[in-house]
Amino acid sequence: EFIEQATWHEWKNSIYQADTNTTCRGCHMPRINDYIVLASEYAFLQGHSPFGLHHLAGGNTMMLRLLKEHREELGIPATDVQFDSTIARSLRNLHHSIDLDLVLTERTNDTAFLEARLINLVGHKFPSGYPSRRAFIRVFALDAQGDTLFQSGAWDGTNEVIGHDATYEPHYETVTQGDQVQIYEMVMGDVNGDVTTVLERAATTIKDNRPVPQGFSTAHYAYDTTRIEGVPATDLDFNHDALGVEGNGGDITRYHIPLGGYAGALTVHARLYYQPVPPKWNAEMFSEHSAPIDTFRTMYDNADGTPELVAADSIFDNSTSFVDRDQATLRVSPNPTRDGFVTITGGRAEDVIVYDVTGKRVPCVPERRDEAVRLRLPATPGTYHLLVRSGRQQRLVRVVRE
Repeated sequence: EFIEQATWHEWKNSIYQADTNTTCRGCHMPRINDYIVLASEYAFLQGHSPFGLHHLAGGNTMMLRLLKEHREELGIPATDVQFDSTIARSLRNLHHSIDLDLVLTERTNDTAFLEARLINLVGHKFPSGYPSRRAFIRVFALDAQGDTLFQSGAWDGTNEVIGHDATYEPHYETVTQGDQVQIYEMVMGDVNGDVTTVLERAATTIKDNRPVPQGFSTAHYAYDTTRIEGVPATDLDFNHDALGVEGNGGDITRYHIPLGGYAGALTVHARLYYQPVPPKWNAEMFSEHSAPIDTFRTMYDNADGTPELVAADSIFDNSTSFVDRDQATLRVSPNPTRDGFVTITGGRAEDVIVYDVTGKRVPCVPERRDEAVRLRLPATPGTYHLLVRSGRQQRLVRVVRE
């Protein structure tokens, strides 16, 4: 037996399962309050409200485009307009799935030290579902002339990640070389422990470092079907906040970018990409020949398999001195917050002022807990800005209250 997909159990092992207003239907079948008649040719029927729109959009834009391109030969009755609307909804889902922050923590003459901080915003692992799907981080650093100093996570002409190991790429706490790439994925193994992409051969999970949903716990009764695999025990921030509390749905990948004595302005970009059908996944199947396999191979080779951008962040630094580590490592979590409580860690926060989106100051009473500060945002959902002061330094942090 092998658990191929456990999206439902991933949702059960999250903060969302306790909220009846945050369900699978809420995202994939958004509700409207219009009165909709649920059957035709029954004039006496009353409209039903609320009604769940049957959008059923996920995030697999590549396969949607492939099906659209070949809809006539595949006998698909959907129109181009219907495909385009589903693709647009899928892109919207992707762009609201992950929060990515890039932080420069230190810079010397030899190295720039950065952190790519991810928080999963959806109610299941990202990506979830069919195990071919993966996400990966691309980080590249440019000098003042726009020339590349460092790059991790680029892809070649076949849309394969450059530097990908022959079997699979391990999970990284720290990336120091361009051929090391943080790839979030499930890797299946056969009965011999060898990597396989054929579902009928799958017997074990070799790697599953996909970001888990917020509230995810290794003590949950469904953990046996949603296990984290291949993440070293030394990676203390995977699904743990700065206080070591489990369930933040995040991960931090550290990048030590070699500068080789370069002392000028530095621009670094971090981008998270999603790839539903990476090239290596099809290798086993494409080594065989049959009418269905050969037909799909032709469709796949002609399809646009460019990885889809999910989230991005950038930093610019024109100083060669050390940055204020307390400011650089300051973190507010969870973000977004469901109960309104947030904890500020990683810096000596002396004062915190909260503003709503209109710039109006709202009352909040910070509570100091050792080196951390905890406060509760107003009950009204929305976006708030926290002005955190430490000595002569201050930092503005955006927080979403759900």
